[in-house]
Amino acid sequence: MVVRNFDFRIFLALLFILVSGYACADFGELSGIAAKLGFKPEDEEKQLSGEIITVNLPETSDKMLAEAFAIYAPIYAYKIADLALSERVFEGDTQVMASGRIDPLKIDASLSKAKFTVADAKELKQLIRFSGGDAFNLSTGEIAKLKTSVTAGKTSAKALSKVYRNILSGRIKAYLKSGILGVAPYDRGNGTNTSVAGDLEAMTKASYLAKEAPGLYRSFLEYPKDQSPHLKHGFFWVKRKVQGRPAFVLEHRILENSPAGLVILRREFFVGHSYNAAQAISGVYTISNKGTLIFSTLRSTSDQADGTRHAAARKVMRDEIVTRFKNMRNRFAK
Repeated sequence: MVVRNFDFRIFLALLFILVSGYACADFGELSGIAAKLGFKPEDEEKQLSGEIITVNLPETSDKMLAEAFAIYAPIYAYKIADLALSERVFEGDTQVMASGRIDPLKIDASLSKAKFTVADAKELKQLIRFSGGDAFNLSTGEIAKLKTSVTAGKTSAKALSKVYRNILSGRIKAYLKSGILGVAPYDRGNGTNTSVAGDLEAMTKASYLAKEAPGLYRSFLEYPKDQSPHLKHGFFWVKRKVQGRPAFVLEHRILENSPAGLVILRREFFVGHSYNAAQAISGVYTISNKGTLIFSTLRSTSDQADGTRHAAARKVMRDEIVTRFKNMRNRFAK
């Protein structure tokens, strides 16, 4: 795995070429940006020996968490491209309990296996009593649907799964029609709502795409408007353990493949609980026959990450993603 002759200056240059789109910038500009972000030349040995390097990124609000990751993996970029739009990518995530690809033309059928089980009894008890707050991420209308089911006595795992699938279906349809503008706010109780659409917009605008790759930036921000035919899209549902609890997540992935490298945009536009939403921008580059460098920036938002809890929340996010990257590398390494 170690590539001793790989110059760290090239590593820094590739980082900003692939993540920030600085394809024509000279090394001086790239190394200057790298230094500002916190990447250091002495990290070279750690990175090349397989350690995942992380640095904090600027955050535009108290509830935003932002981190950059640099990973070396013995897997070619074209294989990562195949995985990026495949359900197989979840095989490397030990916290995933179930998953599926969503066909925009067959949404309900695509969600047929998204369900609660008897093992989720504790979670279902909380869900039955939920009327707003931060224990779950649901809109006022979604909470009303849930209450109607409970009032009718439909509180089994099967019945609540049907109601929840209906909620997921509505979320997907709204996103496919209007993008982030169609993402309904979460009801935090006492007449307070949190704007997930606002969070997603803020995360997108805070990314390097805005300045360095305006075309891709507009595609990400304004989806589904004016999408380039060169972009590939995929939609997925995931049931994942988050903070020890089952959480359903809806993902949109965008893939741009070019001779210079591979760019993957990932957006979690609905999350069942714990955090509001998340977005990742990843750049991939194959180094001869040695393997691949993957550079990823991740931003998420959480109403539970403000004030004194912010640093702890960022560490939890960072540690979880590092573990996820390691597991995926071990699973799919050539």
